[in-house]
Amino acid sequence: MEPVATRLDEGEVTLLDRLVEIRGSSRNEVVREAVSTFVRDELVEIALERYRTGEVGLRGAAEIAGCTIGETMAAANDRNVLSNADEGTLERDVQALR
Repeated sequence: MEPVATRLDEGEVTLLDRLVEIRGSSRNEVVREAVSTFVRDELVEIALERYRTGEVGLRGAAEIAGCTIGETMAAANDRNVLSNADEGTLERDVQALR
């Protein structure tokens, strides 16, 4: 693992320590999980926004998000992201799933 340093204000440290105590884990574990969760969620949001605007297709969105096309479709469905795709794009996306 690569060490990464950051500065937290007193309120952030208080929240962090509260979670550490409740979970019975270390600060390092909580921070790693928080960063991982946030980064994954943010990548999915960016990918789905680009998909929604037509900037990328489903495959491109999956690549941005770092997940499979099926996982990207599920995330789009969970967030009610409507496709701007035309029939050809949808057909390519279906073929990519096969």
